[in-house]
Amino acid sequence: MHNKAKDIVISRDSIIPLHQQVLNQLRHLILSGVWKPGTRLPSETELQRHLGISRGTIRQALSRAEAEGLIERVPGKGTFVAVTVPAKETRGFIGYITSDFMSEFQRQLLQGAESTARERGYRILFCNSNGDVREEDRLLQQLIADRVDGILIWPSLSETSHRVLFRLVQEGRLPVVFVDRTLDSFPCDCVLSDNFGGGYTATKHLIDLGHSRIVFLSRPVLRLIPVAERYEGYRQAMLEAGLQPHPPFLVGMPDRELGPQEALQAYRQGTSDEIRHIEAVLKQPQRPTAIFAMNDLMALQVLRAAEHVGLSVPEDLSLVGFDDMDIITQLGIPLTTVAQDTFAMGQRAAELLIERIEGYQGPARREVIATRLQVRETTSTFPKDVSMSA
Repeated sequence: MHNKAKDIVISRDSIIPLHQQVLNQLRHLILSGVWKPGTRLPSETELQRHLGISRGTIRQALSRAEAEGLIERVPGKGTFVAVTVPAKETRGFIGYITSDFMSEFQRQLLQGAESTARERGYRILFCNSNGDVREEDRLLQQLIADRVDGILIWPSLSETSHRVLFRLVQEGRLPVVFVDRTLDSFPCDCVLSDNFGGGYTATKHLIDLGHSRIVFLSRPVLRLIPVAERYEGYRQAMLEAGLQPHPPFLVGMPDRELGPQEALQAYRQGTSDEIRHIEAVLKQPQRPTAIFAMNDLMALQVLRAAEHVGLSVPEDLSLVGFDDMDIITQLGIPLTTVAQDTFAMGQRAAELLIERIEGYQGPARREVIATRLQVRETTSTFPKDVSMSA
């Protein structure tokens, strides 16, 4: 006999609570038809033994599933998949695909979306692609099989033109809303931060401190709209000040993003290809006196590279990041950065998606959430002892 407990998989590293993970798995197995109506569920003891979590956590998930009409408890016999899932419960599910459950940044997006969905009577199925487009494809197909009403997605970066996401958007099979980022010109709703305004404000802050040799540091991912807009904000501020903007200072492999764990590991160990590349630039006679990094993770690499070449931040080099991630609390010096309101982004994305689900058929919308500059201790006035000769 098939051990159905093995169909349920959880991750102890995820920010999603364990009972929510179990509930997500139950929803998928039942709504997709993997567990047929009338199927007997594993007992609480079997689930506890397989998953290694408390019986109270399992009971919490089962109680939620029962309240949703997905399962039925029969005294003396066990728990079964409901023979008929109520029609109202086959609607009201939203799929959410992200690439990272570990960071505070993603946690706030998730919590914002979930708070709005819950208020409007919808439930969210959380999925993690780990930034892999093949896993993203699989998850999208799974959510379609689960009969979700719409999808919120933080898309993976990929050049492939055959990905499920492209086909889904082009065919209009389900409402899709992009959260925090978008690719090219997709004909669907998206919610972004004011990346242009944030880039402009960050660069102007450095200019106001007397810096003129300012560079925008990025990985080679400028086809991501948020990153491209941050660079355009940098360019605009430089041009308005009568300064010549530099081409983006690119480090790392093309179309490969730097994740939080990888960035922290490189920072702690003090070595990576990115750090070595930044060191080489900082050793040049005409090195920048200020760097605006595409995000806080890249700013981490700058801090370590500056330390290796004997430059002090901010006395010798000013630095601004973007995101205001919780990761920067692990730094020895508080980072000046552009803060995003990620909770509000998640909320608004869920609102747009629910409007689509409930009948809105207007043109694609692009919502922009304001950013703010958090001035801390990695920026200071231009270091007068740095030669600015050509």
